Amino acid sequence: MRGRIRDIENDGEILHVEIERPDGQTIVGLYELIGWTTPPRDVKQRVEQDIWVPTKTSARKD
Repeated sequence: MRGRIRDIENDGEILHVEIERPDGQTIVGLYELIGWTTPPRDVKQRVEQDIWVPTKTSARKD
């Protein structure tokens, strides 16, 4: 089988793919990133930071 990526959207979150089977049939698919087996290092660090050290909100003024 042969495959081609026809379009990439949203910084790689959505792929438009075309696959040609040995019998000549063409399959078109749309794939959406819903998660990673291993996330990119910067994403992992940002999420871990948010979990362990929540973003501070402004203090209430009474």
